[in-house]
Amino acid sequence: MSGQEPEYNDEISDDDINNLIDKANKSESEVIKLTSMVNSLSGEKRDENFLHHQIETSEMIDKLEHFYRGDVQSFDNEGNIIWKEQKNKDLVTFNEYGVSSFMEIITKYIDRNTILSDYSEQRIYEIMADLGDEIILFMLCNLTRIGMNTQFKQSKFRLIIITTTHIIESTYRRAIRGKTLIELNQSKVVGQFGSPQGMSQGRPRKEGFFSRLVH
Repeated sequence: MSGQEPEYNDEISDDDINNLIDKANKSESEVIKLTSMVNSLSGEKRDENFLHHQIETSEMIDKLEHFYRGDVQSFDNEGNIIWKEQKNKDLVTFNEYGVSSFMEIITKYIDRNTILSDYSEQRIYEIMADLGDEIILFMLCNLTRIGMNTQFKQSKFRLIIITTTHIIESTYRRAIRGKTLIELNQSKVVGQFGSPQGMSQGRPRKEGFFSRLVH
């Protein structure tokens, strides 16, 4: 009869269940892939920032220059640390020639080429011994010319040697057995091919509802 309502069948076939399972598993797979991509990109960014920090030298050079110029640390209105020129020239160890002479020395040693080299610990000791001797000789021969013309300024002789050589040594120690260069190359490999343990580093995968249905 034309007015008769169609019979309702609430039974779900095996094909319907399998189709639902397939769709759910595909959606879950896409979510996992997307999550993996996000984690991978985040990891690469962190590695890039870390390596940039490892080979960056400007902060060390800036600190030494402020030290040579006798600058003093202060704070701005927002509480940030800033450097200010020393007003009392009697407390400034070097004149401009002294500052430029030492900056010329340190920039030959504190650079990316040094950090990305491969040195044994023994070779670093030899380099630092030679450098220390040469800096001492230069200062002794040029005390007045570099501005160390008072007893107070000359009392900082040893402090200048130790501060300069220790910071240069820290740069060389990044290059022991090519450590930084190896880390840089490993990071490039991971960035190109992804981490083989990338999935295990994220949140453990939980078994989906539809996956349990077929077990």
